[in-house]
Amino acid sequence: MLTGALMAGAAFVAGVLNTAGGGGAILSFLVLTGAGVAPLTAHATNQFVTPLSFASAAFRLRGARPRVAPLLAGCAGTVAGVAILASVPPGAFQAVAPWVLVPAAVLVAVQGRDPVRHTGRSVSLAAMLGCGVYAGMIGVGTGTLVLVVLGLAAPGRSLNRLLPLRNVLCLGMAVVVAGAFALTGLVDWALATLLGGPAVLGGMVGTRLVGRLPDPMLRTGVVLTATAGAAWLLLR
Repeated sequence: MLTGALMAGAAFVAGVLNTAGGGGAILSFLVLTGAGVAPLTAHATNQFVTPLSFASAAFRLRGARPRVAPLLAGCAGTVAGVAILASVPPGAFQAVAPWVLVPAAVLVAVQGRDPVRHTGRSVSLAAMLGCGVYAGMIGVGTGTLVLVVLGLAAPGRSLNRLLPLRNVLCLGMAVVVAGAFALTGLVDWALATLLGGPAVLGGMVGTRLVGRLPDPMLRTGVVLTATAGAAWLLLR
């Protein structure tokens, strides 16, 4: 019961982090694997539950409606990512993730201090496609990567302005990933049931925090969770 309560609590905090800043999936993945859940099962279950934490983002579609092309690119990438994951050894995503998370965390930190060059439409779409592939294949840290892409496409915008748009994009990709993983047989349904409710509640709390937290605090949180997740994956 204690382990179950710990995992449910992690799902709630992950929901808050997912929508308010980033790194929620990293936290829940760390807790699940630390509790003895196999990494691939933890990953698949985490990915199935993630859309629930972003569900509250749907209520902000009016104020943060993404363009269709980036959303479609991200969703197409998720399908490719899940297909790749299904055809590679189980530990492949764990080996690759740290080398993506650390550079992404560095970029998030730099975007908050230094001016960055605006990326063209084709580059932004390609980057969103890459985020989708990463979301399907690895998952943890996807929100951080999407923030990087949005920051490069719209330099100078604060995280508080980017987060609602990021959350809607992540919601779309997460729904596709969840559907794909539901068909793979990798999801632990009992665990998903345990995590679902807390994830929804955490997402609602996190959505209310968007726009109320200082930009430096948000960036610091994203960088710390991404770095901690990368370190954990490297040391396991």
